[in-house]
Amino acid sequence: MLGASETIMWAVVLGLLIGIVWSLKYIVVLDRKIERIEYKIEKAIRKIESLEESILRKSKTAKGKK
Repeated sequence: MLGASETIMWAVVLGLLIGIVWSLKYIVVLDRKIERIEYKIEKAIRKIESLEESILRKSKTAKGKK
């Protein structure tokens, strides 16, 4: 049989392991959210860049007609 102090030690170890697993779960969730935010930012940047390019092309053709 386990003594009282050994039981307490194993309870603490088990509690720490559960806490670590629980923390890792939330770290993974946060990482996924950050990845989604980064993807949306990159998508918005690409859209802005394409709009800028089309505006530049239009301004070059308008200058050429004058």
